[in-house]
Amino acid sequence: MRERFKQWPPTIKINKWWGAGAIATPVLFWMVWWLWLLPGPKWQPDGSRLSHNDSATLVYQHRKILISGIGTVAMFAGGVFLFLNFRLANSNETANLNDADLSSADLSRADLRGAKLSSVDLNGVDLNGVDLSGADLSRADLSSAHLNGADLSGADLNHADLRYTNLSGTNLSGADLSSANLRYANLSNTDLRYADLRYADLRYANLSGANLNCTLLSGANLSDANLSGALLFFINSRDVLNLEPLQLKAEPSPFLCNVALPSYSSQPNVNPNRDCDRIPQLLSDRYDISLEEAQGIVDEARQHRWD
Repeated sequence: MRERFKQWPPTIKINKWWGAGAIATPVLFWMVWWLWLLPGPKWQPDGSRLSHNDSATLVYQHRKILISGIGTVAMFAGGVFLFLNFRLANSNETANLNDADLSSADLSRADLRGAKLSSVDLNGVDLNGVDLSGADLSRADLSSAHLNGADLSGADLNHADLRYTNLSGTNLSGADLSSANLRYANLSNTDLRYADLRYADLRYANLSGANLNCTLLSGANLSDANLSGALLFFINSRDVLNLEPLQLKAEPSPFLCNVALPSYSSQPNVNPNRDCDRIPQLLSDRYDISLEEAQGIVDEARQHRWD
């Protein structure tokens, strides 16, 4: 298991445009200086000799034209370097908001893909529909925030505070929610496929209709969590805490297929494969795939045997 608390020192990077500008500027100045020292032409094309004054005038004009051209090129190149560097620096600073206090910000519908928001204060913020896919929200305070319909796929939310947070309909597939505090969170109809919920606090959380396909749940606390209508498909829940048989019999009952249940909740009347025949249609309707493909997914999953 990867180290969860190790804080890596920031890497100092030199912007490539500053580097290019630092190299190009002295080269351009050297070219101007070198052209200034060039000797002027001494002879006319017909071989007749120029006077001293005519020669000086010709050299001056020749240098003036060349230096003017080089100056124009230098100004253009410098402008391009500065513009591109400004754009890159601005985009990087916008995405890096570590430790910021955004508790009063309006970020609804914003595009924050891959943003650095570690330890940020987003308490109670409206983030409905926000694209936070791949964002770093580790240890962030998202308590009571509104994230329904948001895209948090692949986001890092380990140790995040998500108490009372509205995550209804949110895409959390592949997200790292390990050790996150999700007490009383609304996770109804949330996509949690392949999410990491190990050691997460899910006490009193609303997981009704949530998709827990291939979710990691070792050490998660599910005390009094609402699992009605949730899809518990191809998961190992033997090491979860406080998963009671009553939660697996709620109405509408959760869909069970190839689930490794804890010994204390696997009563004789709780069949871990009781809904395998219903799940293909459920997958087909929910993810717009053919019934044949959905059936193949279920058949393949059922071949796995939990140790």
